[in-house]
Amino acid sequence: MKQIKRIIAAVVVAVMTMGLFVTTAWAEPTETTITVTPVEGHTYTAYQLFTGDLAADGKTLSNIKWGSNAASSISYKTKDASGKYIVDVTTTAVAGEAVPPAVLEYLESLASKTETDPAQATANVIGEWVTGQGTEITSTGTTVLTGYYVVKDKYTYPNEDQTTTLSTFVCEVVGPTTVTPKAGTTEHKKDVLNVNDSDSTKTIDLTNLKGVAEASWVKYADYDFGDKVPFRLTTKIGSDFAKYDSYFLSVHDTLGSGLTLDDSSIEVYVDGVLAGQGTEDGKYQVVKNGQSFEVKFEKLNGNDKAAAGKDVVVYYTATLDSAQIGNPGTPNESYAEFSNNPNDEQGGTANTPKDKVVVFTYKFDFDKIAKKSDETGYEAKTGAGFTLYKQYASEQTDTDKGENQAANLGKPDTEFWYAVGAEKTGVTNFVFDGLDDGNYILKETTTPDGYNTMDNLEFTITATIAADTDATHGYKITALSGPSGFAASAEGGAFSFTRPKADGSGDENVTVKIDGTTDNLVSGEIFGQIINQKGSVLPSTGGIGTTVFYIIGSALVLGAGVLLATKKKAAN
Repeated sequence: MKQIKRIIAAVVVAVMTMGLFVTTAWAEPTETTITVTPVEGHTYTAYQLFTGDLAADGKTLSNIKWGSNAASSISYKTKDASGKYIVDVTTTAVAGEAVPPAVLEYLESLASKTETDPAQATANVIGEWVTGQGTEITSTGTTVLTGYYVVKDKYTYPNEDQTTTLSTFVCEVVGPTTVTPKAGTTEHKKDVLNVNDSDSTKTIDLTNLKGVAEASWVKYADYDFGDKVPFRLTTKIGSDFAKYDSYFLSVHDTLGSGLTLDDSSIEVYVDGVLAGQGTEDGKYQVVKNGQSFEVKFEKLNGNDKAAAGKDVVVYYTATLDSAQIGNPGTPNESYAEFSNNPNDEQGGTANTPKDKVVVFTYKFDFDKIAKKSDETGYEAKTGAGFTLYKQYASEQTDTDKGENQAANLGKPDTEFWYAVGAEKTGVTNFVFDGLDDGNYILKETTTPDGYNTMDNLEFTITATIAADTDATHGYKITALSGPSGFAASAEGGAFSFTRPKADGSGDENVTVKIDGTTDNLVSGEIFGQIINQKGSVLPSTGGIGTTVFYIIGSALVLGAGVLLATKKKAAN
């Protein structure tokens, strides 16, 4: 029996070195309490593995029997001929019956292992030896019978249904006991870069996202159709990382509709060092599934830069092909899946809460109109063509953008202006979807016959985006502006602007589009009307001038006839 006492004491000593700090004090036998230090999201359950007589030291059990939560089948190991614990054995556990000495000897062997965390080996085994509902522990104290208990700690992220990180099991001979958790919670977040192409202070180098200042990574951004949108996924490794022989980590990302992943842009860093791609330990794989993909480490432990508290960061870009105009924007979500149970050799996983960023884009459209012939109002005017140009802070090498059009727009060659797509013609309502904030010029590149070419319209699109708990995705456009005299709608709804009356008698307030189909704008839309002006009808040089010429010519002929007759008469 002294040997058994010593074995149990050895297990307790080993357990005291585990990831959860436990304090134990003297208690009378038969009944005692377990108290938990409350931590948000954590719940605790105590499972009685052994029962027995608690000695005066409050730590040592004698007359050890199987407890009320012992599993019916207990797997453990015994020594082979060489003295190594490698022979698998199974015994039946019945509550109240004596525990075989071989089981206690095996526990002692586990506790004496020379590992990074020797108590973890004990916890991994005996965590599988208990079953049933157990007894929930509270911060005010829960009464239990004296015995040897396994305390399991589960942590649930706020606002999530899924149980996540599990801390190391506490194994303790119970007198009064206080449990304080040190679970290794993994953290995750997603960010996006917000860029203004026209502002040199807000442009980026897409080839060096890792070098972008931390303050530039935000939760929302606005972009043009065709832009490459940079994203960053950051996962902080949990503090219990060292307890795992094999630590699984997978970063899951879902792109919003209209965004296309640029496969070659993915870069992964572990503690600031570029990680390799492959199937070997410490390397990652990329798995795609529609609008989702994951960056997966089957065994992160194989990367020598991986450690508790270090960041695994994924950078990538996605091309914005199409998207929701204005509010509510296009959401993009991500989360991390990670090893969450150091007590489970089979490797359980859990997920962090999802984190979200939102991408916005805007719409600029206008009607081309002209006065009716009776000047009683306006009507749609066909025959015009328009090209929209955007200013960039530097020369663009993307061949899709074409040549710098600064000279064509009357701008100095130190500025950089590029066409936003091809000329739009053949319509009376001109729509430019998917615009970012920045500086623009609208140029009439085809003019209807008999009308004057419009002066270039130079303007800036500006938008204000703010957090809003009532918004669909947590952020929304709260203000939007475009060319002077145009209506701009942040949240959608009725619009109005002022134009000259067709009869020239003053101005009028406009609340409908020229086709009269709607009096509302969508969120993120900038709308107006451009009035065609007829050219002046100048005097024709072939009209009165020719008549005068004929009259003068006739007079000269008559004059010549008279002169000829006079000369003949004089000669006679």
